[in-house]
Amino acid sequence: MEPVQVSQEDFAEYVGMRGEPLVAAMPLEPDTLRRFAQAIMDTDPLYYDGAYAGSTRYGGLVAPPLYPVHAFRPPPGGADPLDAVREDPDADGSGGNDGVFFGVKPIASPFKRLLNGGNEIEFYRCLAVGERTVARARYADIRLKQGKSGALLLVVVETEFRTEAGDLLLINRQTLIWR
Repeated sequence: MEPVQVSQEDFAEYVGMRGEPLVAAMPLEPDTLRRFAQAIMDTDPLYYDGAYAGSTRYGGLVAPPLYPVHAFRPPPGGADPLDAVREDPDADGSGGNDGVFFGVKPIASPFKRLLNGGNEIEFYRCLAVGERTVARARYADIRLKQGKSGALLLVVVETEFRTEAGDLLLINRQTLIWR
C-alpha cells in the first residue's frame, strides 16, 4: 500500500466551512418517540406517559437528549444506506456519511478508512413532541498527523441541533479519524 501524500494546506479551505441547515423530514411524533425509547431501552415515563410528562418541568412528552442526532431518517422510498455495501464491500453502511456531515460538503481526500474518534456533546434542552429538528454542521478543526502506520486526518465536525423556532437543543463535536 502506497503512503498517502498530503499536506495540511490541502485541507485549509475546509476549516470553518458550513453546510446548509437540514430539516428533519417529520416532527417528533409520540409513536416515533415510543419506538426510539424502546430501542435504546430507556423506560423513563417522560418519553411515553403523557400524564406524567405533563406534570414535570417539561410540560409534556420529550425525547431523550440525543434523539435530535437520530431524527434524520431516509425518506419513504429513499435509498437504503446498506445498498452501498453491495457495490463496495469496504463500505461502512453510512450511506455517504450523511449522518456525520449533516449537509456540509464532504472533504476530498485520498483517505479511505474512517473511524469515529469520539463525541463531545453540550445539551441545552430536549426536543418536544410536535417539534422538528434542524441541524447545521461546520468543520471546526482539521489536522493532519503522522501515526505509526502513516498519515491520519483528524476532523472535528461541529453540528448544532435546533428546533425550527431556533431553540438550541444540543451541540455535537464529533472527531473523525481518516487513514
